[in-house]
Amino acid sequence: MDADRGSALSHAAAAATGRNEPGNESMSDGVSTTASRPIIRLRGIARSFTRTGGEGQTVLRGIDLEIEQGSFTVIRGESGSGKTTLLRILGMLDSSFEGSYEMGGQRVDGQPDWVLDELRADNIGFVFQDGRLFEHMTLRRNVEVPLTLHGLRDRAALDERVQTLQPRFYGIQEDPDTLLERRPAQVSGGQSQRASIMRAMINRPAIILADEPTASLHPSLKAGVVEHLKELCELGHTVIVVSHDDVFYGVGRQLQLDSGVLEERDPGPAANPGELKVRAPAAGECISWGWRPRTPLWGLAMRAMRETLDRRLFLALIVLSLAVGVCQLSVFSSVIVGAQDYVNAKVTEGSRLNRIQIKPRAKDRAEEERFPPRAEIASMEAVAGVVPRRATTTRVITSDGEKKTFSVSGLHSGDPEYNLLNFLAGSPFSESHGAAEVILTSGLLGDVFGTGDLEDGITGYDNYIGRRVTVVINRYNKSGELVQETPVELSVQGIILNGEGGRQLYFPNQTLLMFDRLVRDRSGTLSLPENAGPEAWPTAVEVAELADFPWEDSLHVYAREIRGVLPLFTDLSKLGYKPESDIWDFKWALDIQDTAWTIFLPLLALIVVALAVTVWFNIVLSARLRVRELALWRVLGMRRGDLVLTEVVSIIFSVGIGAIAGVLTGAMLIRLGKEALRVRSAEAAAASGEAVQEFDAIFAPVGDFAWFMIAGAILLGVLSAIWPAIQTAKTDPAKVLSS
Repeated sequence: MDADRGSALSHAAAAATGRNEPGNESMSDGVSTTASRPIIRLRGIARSFTRTGGEGQTVLRGIDLEIEQGSFTVIRGESGSGKTTLLRILGMLDSSFEGSYEMGGQRVDGQPDWVLDELRADNIGFVFQDGRLFEHMTLRRNVEVPLTLHGLRDRAALDERVQTLQPRFYGIQEDPDTLLERRPAQVSGGQSQRASIMRAMINRPAIILADEPTASLHPSLKAGVVEHLKELCELGHTVIVVSHDDVFYGVGRQLQLDSGVLEERDPGPAANPGELKVRAPAAGECISWGWRPRTPLWGLAMRAMRETLDRRLFLALIVLSLAVGVCQLSVFSSVIVGAQDYVNAKVTEGSRLNRIQIKPRAKDRAEEERFPPRAEIASMEAVAGVVPRRATTTRVITSDGEKKTFSVSGLHSGDPEYNLLNFLAGSPFSESHGAAEVILTSGLLGDVFGTGDLEDGITGYDNYIGRRVTVVINRYNKSGELVQETPVELSVQGIILNGEGGRQLYFPNQTLLMFDRLVRDRSGTLSLPENAGPEAWPTAVEVAELADFPWEDSLHVYAREIRGVLPLFTDLSKLGYKPESDIWDFKWALDIQDTAWTIFLPLLALIVVALAVTVWFNIVLSARLRVRELALWRVLGMRRGDLVLTEVVSIIFSVGIGAIAGVLTGAMLIRLGKEALRVRSAEAAAASGEAVQEFDAIFAPVGDFAWFMIAGAILLGVLSAIWPAIQTAKTDPAKVLSS
């Protein structure tokens, strides 16, 4: 009966591998089969390597092996016999073999790497010759690694799992609570090796693979390691030891590997199946081919930060390069943003930096068309608009009955001036610009409506929209005597922060010309109704007739951008005009901004390249120096996605520190620079008797753009890190078991 069952298993294995093998109970290499279903089954395993020069070397020759669940198996062999290669195949660290491999009924050969990673992480615990503990971690942290990699973060649960195992490995006289808080270099080899065994079993894997676990230990400590491994077997683990140490002779099942051929020396005692079964990945589980992290983000982030702090040289390299670069960028950004803010503030206060004003040439003053080259000026490439203007004043009857005189400007439909007005409430004039409307600067509200509005609860600018403003139109006789004052009501259409020259009013240009024409009328033939409000406003035809006279006393030329003003000066001068502009008072700020931009862009490109190279160098060189450590992480259960995310989080942490340091340094330098400029300007003004120049105003606070600078640096660091991190994640974990 047993022979028939063994034959059936052999036929099943043959069918699985696509080969026809005889079904007898004894394999060709002398390793016996059993009737029960094995946890590991190898059929025809062969492995060859190509030496330098192209010569091949066969290390394993048709290995057939079945290992029962809960058994203790020792694979003996001298150096070069192939036992390390066999162990790597059993540990799913080498898939370049011929033959078939099943673990717990799961087919292993032919599976992609990410599937092997999952099977290994869930089912195999490794005990290495020299322990292979992480030197920067305490023993306790080392033992907990498989648990944390699988997402266990609860501190109490972790402590409970470790406390449960402690008595099996450390005596009371060793004070295990204190001992486990030490690092591997601070304890003996035996204590370190016991921690390695604890780490291998902490996640309760079905299989324990031990690679020469006593080779680096003092003879007095070897027996203890053997006893611990035997105890693991009694707890239900399947233990496989690869060793040539005679301390394992007579322990469990004994197999001899010699020149790639496996023979059984002693079948050993019956296996204790226990309850530790092979765990296969859940059906349909989406892990994105191993690129989806296994460990929760918080756990990865904490580990990444700890590892970053341990890699002090690389951390210093990134932080220093980022701090210097971001500091420089912060200073130049402060100048660029500050100069623009300074210019914008002056525009808001009434300066017209992109506008040039010209007066009629002497030969054109008596002409009907006072600006004959108007069409030529409007066609210039740098010109955004050409608008004729007339400077005048108007009288307003205030809330207390007083008549006050203010400057007034006219606005055309589609006027470029609208782009320079900062509306606090309301909007530009109606599309036709033919209604009885007015726009006021905020500084005039108290003069026109009185401070009593505050007592009446009118505190918001919106509450002034639609209110009436009464202006007075003077009428004169032919002798120039004032004969009549005509009040006209206009509706408030908008409130702006500041107008040209500060406190003033804006009328639709047609309205301004109509009022001015009435003032100029000495014959009395033109008139408006008494107390003319919006309901008594002249018709469009009447308004056009009243505004029909040679009124242009200046021409305003608007440049497309502020830096186009200076070339226009030259072009207008060639036409015989004497241009006027506010640009000269603020040209120094624009020149500084241009200089900052000139330096900023190459500096930005240099810093981008430097950061990318630094990040790449950091990850690649660090990976080369830590290749065994990274491979060990993979063997212990870290997915490729965990490793990539760990490197990315590490770079975010490093770059973030460097960027913050650079921003803070830049802020300090800017503060010192502003103070120095303020003092020098005051001293220069005192010596010359001129007004203090606002040179310090061109520095914007770093806080205005600090987070953008930091976020940009981090984004750049992440983009630079992804490719080398992916390449690092492809590290072959088999290197951890290489000789």
